[in-house]
Amino acid sequence: MINPRDYDTEFEDTPDHKYAYDFDFGVIHKYMMQAYTPFRRPGSMLELGSYKGDFTRRLLEDFDDVTCVEASGQAIAIAKERFGERVNFVHGLFEDVRLP
Repeated sequence: MINPRDYDTEFEDTPDHKYAYDFDFGVIHKYMMQAYTPFRRPGSMLELGSYKGDFTRRLLEDFDDVTCVEASGQAIAIAKERFGERVNFVHGLFEDVRLP
């Protein structure tokens, strides 16, 4: 039997590793936004795995309707503090959530 994962624990930084690094936020996220530019269309955006909302913040620059699916309830709580009602958060695994 496989032990269930604890997504709230997995996203926490530890002395030997971080979940995400400054390079991810400052370089990779910026590059991702540039790379996605030709494919972006007006309307709504679905983000899979929003963590604490660092990339979500970038998405809100281009989209008014953002929905994020995230497995960690603690990460969602942190992101909700940042964005309030501007983002619709769905707590669950990608393969389990049912979206309208």
